[in-house]
Amino acid sequence: MRCALLGCVLALFAPLTLADEVKTLTGKSIAGTVTAITESDITVKTDAGEVKTPLAQVLAVDLRQAKPPSGNEKYSAIRLLDDTVLQCKGVAFKGKEVELTLTSGAAFQLPLSYVISILHDAGNARIKKQWDQFGGLGAGLKRDRIFILKGPDLNTLDGTLGEVDVGESTIAFTYADKQIPLKLDKLQGMYFYRTEFPPETPKLRVIDVDGNVLAAKKINFDGETVTVTSCFGATVALTTAAVAKLDYNLGKLTFLSDIEPAKVVEKSGIGLVTRYRRDANLDGEPILLERQYAKGLSIHSHTELEYNLAGKYKEFTALLGVDARTGAESKALVTIFCDGEKRFSEVVSAKAPQPVNLNVKDVQVLRIVVSSQNFLDLYDHATLAEARVSQ
Repeated sequence: MRCALLGCVLALFAPLTLADEVKTLTGKSIAGTVTAITESDITVKTDAGEVKTPLAQVLAVDLRQAKPPSGNEKYSAIRLLDDTVLQCKGVAFKGKEVELTLTSGAAFQLPLSYVISILHDAGNARIKKQWDQFGGLGAGLKRDRIFILKGPDLNTLDGTLGEVDVGESTIAFTYADKQIPLKLDKLQGMYFYRTEFPPETPKLRVIDVDGNVLAAKKINFDGETVTVTSCFGATVALTTAAVAKLDYNLGKLTFLSDIEPAKVVEKSGIGLVTRYRRDANLDGEPILLERQYAKGLSIHSHTELEYNLAGKYKEFTALLGVDARTGAESKALVTIFCDGEKRFSEVVSAKAPQPVNLNVKDVQVLRIVVSSQNFLDLYDHATLAEARVSQ
């Protein structure tokens, strides 16, 4: 059954010449044609010859744009235990199995126990917004949850979902010690509280042009055939035509501006606190250090930011400078601590930016401190463009 599930999903991917752009942890992009992907590396044929890159350094293989369903198309959003996300135009319950028909028309069955959530008419913006507000992804929930549409609004009820009665088209739902058969066609959505984990951790995500996201343990490509192995152990050999992206960045690289600091301390010598900004300068404009950067942190003096790395990363990098538009005369001291140990301390000004590269292997807590000798600290600040940690 597991092989049948992956076989049907991946059968959507017809022949494909894997070509486009391979992005790496170092920021390098390799354009050409992918000729091989093994468990250890990826080979790209470029104009200058073949380039082989260790898979551990690959962030993504971009092939083509995904095209999510149009706003006029009704579909059901399905999330599986391994974070596979599917868009289906049909959902049919068959006892302990569920048959899913993707928007492309392909149909397959899988155990209902693999399903985390189902939301019908997920393309409806009003329904989707309420779904997210009510914890549709399961954040903080400790019970199963059903969603019923009454008029324009979703109503929710927590309980325990049970067996499906195929003949009656109902699913058992226990609430207040009473079991109630619920008509499946009356449920707008269901969230199944699962404590199980996939047998193995996903190593990449295969994303097709319809926006379906399939988690996988590994993928091999020999120039003609793609072999995908799921987290549930199924191995399928196939050719592909609709793959949009192979996403290998499952925690390999994380921009600090994409995560919440564990601790923020912001002070001011004159009592006027300037909040730090993510992916913008202190005036809310794009970060500019000789050139523009989309990612980064802008930190005023007398500010400390603390991040829990949990020993998962090996390297911290950033380009340190001052955005002259918000402080041409700025002179701030930037100090970086790793588990309380000072690893970096430099005065930064609006002159030439300087790269920062620190070994953070096994580091639990990264702390960035921006200080100033100027009591008024009106302009003193620092910009850490592309501040990120990587594995």
